[in-house]
Amino acid sequence: MSEGSQDEVEPRERQRVTASEVSWGVRRLQRAQEELTRALTARLGLRALDFTAMTHLMAADAPLGPGELASLLGISSGSGTELADRLERAGHLHRRRAAEDRRRIVLEPDEASVSGILGQLAPLFGKLDQLADSFTSAEQAVITRYLTAATELVHGHALDLAAGS
Repeated sequence: MSEGSQDEVEPRERQRVTASEVSWGVRRLQRAQEELTRALTARLGLRALDFTAMTHLMAADAPLGPGELASLLGISSGSGTELADRLERAGHLHRRRAAEDRRRIVLEPDEASVSGILGQLAPLFGKLDQLADSFTSAEQAVITRYLTAATELVHGHALDLAAGS
């Protein structure tokens, strides 16, 4: 079932939920981000879960194993191994032995794949930087403070939902 365009969705949501205009702006941004992810994954020939896996691998402070990646994605370890196999066959990652424990296998994103993903996003980041530059330093500080706090609230709510709270 199709969700409909952004122009069709928001009026239906507004009938169900009361929120400030700022919150509606965040919701529109969230829907646009989902749209971007769908377009980007199609352009890169990735499934949505594969792209999410790549973003985890790209952002990780330390190399992740297939089981750790599966845990981050909320899938079984067997599904994590299958996902790693698929990404490796497609050239998006490489398996290697961990330096600290040669028995452990870690997943390393392929540099060309990372460059391809970031290359698709670079024009957007440039435009977002131009947009940010159109605000004064004081306005940027307020926007940053709001977005940081909103991110923490969304993250906290996600943790609550995951914990069953």
